Amino acid sequence: MPLRTGAWIRLLVFVLAVGLNLPAVDAGTFEVDSRRDVAVAKRKIRAAQFLSRATFGPNLEQIEALAERMAQIGTRRACEEWIDQQMALPAAYHRPLAVDMIARDGLNSQQNDAYIQRYRYHAWWHCALAGEDQLRQRVAWALIQILVTSQDGAGFNDVGAGHHSGEGRWLGPTHYYDLMVKHAFGNYRDLLEDVTYHPVMGVYLSHMRNRKTDEAANRFPDENYAREIMQLFTIGLYELHLDGRLKTDESGNLIPTYDNETIKEFAKVFTGLAFKPHPNATGTGRFWWGNEFEEPMEMFDFEHEPGLKTLLGGEVIGSETSVDGDADIAAALDNLLAHDNVAPFLSRRLIQRLVKSNPSRGYIRRVARKFNNNGQGVKGDLAAVVKAVLLDPEAWSGQRLLGRSRPYRVQVIARGTDYSTLSEPVIRYTRLLRGVHATSNHHSGRAMLMSQNYNWTQEPYLSPTVFNFYLPDYQPPGSLLGYTPSRRIPNGFLAAPEFQINTPVTSNRLAGRYIWDISNQMSQQRWSNSTSGISHSSDMIFHLEDEELLCTEDDDMHELMDRFDLVFCYGSMPQDYKDRVVEVTTAETAWMKNNPTWRPRMEEFRVNAALMATVLSPFAAVTQ
Repeated sequence: MPLRTGAWIRLLVFVLAVGLNLPAVDAGTFEVDSRRDVAVAKRKIRAAQFLSRATFGPNLEQIEALAERMAQIGTRRACEEWIDQQMALPAAYHRPLAVDMIARDGLNSQQNDAYIQRYRYHAWWHCALAGEDQLRQRVAWALIQILVTSQDGAGFNDVGAGHHSGEGRWLGPTHYYDLMVKHAFGNYRDLLEDVTYHPVMGVYLSHMRNRKTDEAANRFPDENYAREIMQLFTIGLYELHLDGRLKTDESGNLIPTYDNETIKEFAKVFTGLAFKPHPNATGTGRFWWGNEFEEPMEMFDFEHEPGLKTLLGGEVIGSETSVDGDADIAAALDNLLAHDNVAPFLSRRLIQRLVKSNPSRGYIRRVARKFNNNGQGVKGDLAAVVKAVLLDPEAWSGQRLLGRSRPYRVQVIARGTDYSTLSEPVIRYTRLLRGVHATSNHHSGRAMLMSQNYNWTQEPYLSPTVFNFYLPDYQPPGSLLGYTPSRRIPNGFLAAPEFQINTPVTSNRLAGRYIWDISNQMSQQRWSNSTSGISHSSDMIFHLEDEELLCTEDDDMHELMDRFDLVFCYGSMPQDYKDRVVEVTTAETAWMKNNPTWRPRMEEFRVNAALMATVLSPFAAVTQ
């Protein structure tokens, strides 16, 4: 139940008016009782900062557990140990989970009257919110935004059979997503090969049934996948130094990594692939008769472009006397991965998706070196790369933690624009649900969330283009007044990718979702089909009982705000803001203390107000 309307309006106006006008470097403060507690508070902030990148959002217990381990073996060693433990966990896959969820609800994947495709979202949200393998799931979410497909491709929502088991064709994109889960800590070369052969990618970027040249019929190989595997998946448009700086020629011009002739040559490589054929297909009909969306495409050499192909660096592959399409693809992938651009290109993108929008040249270079050599002579080891991204000193440098005495306290100084990133909407919402220990009331106990794309224009499987939800170099319109980017950032400009989908509409819808959920202390998930009578109802219930215990006495709410700051803002919320939230919230609820009707709800209203003021603030949206 909400507070009186006027109270909510005043509180939300305060959030906007005060929060948006506080300088980025304003200090947050955690008051403690002793010098020892100063060190404890610092470790908790570092733990929260780390877990915000390595998971879909921490809760207080996870923060405190990692902070305690930091006290025992040191901050970096504790985080590295945590990573190693996460990498050792079995992977939670989305496709089998979705099928099991469907069966538990008494449905089947080819059912046409139950919006059956919603189970792809149910499975994704459950893995993100409840999966033990949090790091793997978070890295998979980063990879799927590089190796993009979308459910909006041809036939990707069909409920007809798309697998030999008889499961619905719509499960194909979920099976593709699981490649990211499978290879999250594997080798990028192996991931790229599986992506190349997956029928969902084959359909999405149209190298499925890509045929060899027939000049008489004016038919030439499709160039779509050949272009995107270079531009988006491996090397980018222009040559790079190892630290992410763009190379230039003697005239100061950027140096393209490939040209149209290179695209044509790679297009020849990606010919001859088609669905795994139907068991009854024979002869050349095997190329045309198939609809298998969860088995790798097969190579049909009679439709593969014969002859030599000249690739990057002038390398020539293929043969003038025989045709071996699979060998050509393997050689082409090796050719791509051997290019000097791959390491800095992919390193920057993974840093952007996991840590910050504008990594320095040194940060990119250090991660790129690890991509090129994991220490054992192996290139493309994603486990080594992820560890390098998360443990780099720059990943910690967005905040300065200063221990003070008289009184004992920790001051947190956010270092500003160069070190920050706007959190993507999906991550902001998972952080809320995980931070409040949300649990499902569905009979299976699983998080059965529906698609949230309407609220904030971002959802798994719904990228609008192959370029992802936002471009890695996107800059909001207008000049960045009064601010000069650090020379440490390559190429002299600041990017803010997530701002591309941060519009007035999406901001209002996100705020509306937060207000609704927090007011009711649950995330409601409802769907029904009036024709079939089939309905879906499951809620994610918030658990804020411990936080409500800090709302009885006015002064205790300062401890509550420190807790919310730690869990949702990772120490970056300015002290003035926290104090003002306590002041406004206690004033607006003071009338309840002596009102026998409303007194039992005072703690609930206070914790809701404080939580709302936290997660709607810029300090939760922009992380350092």
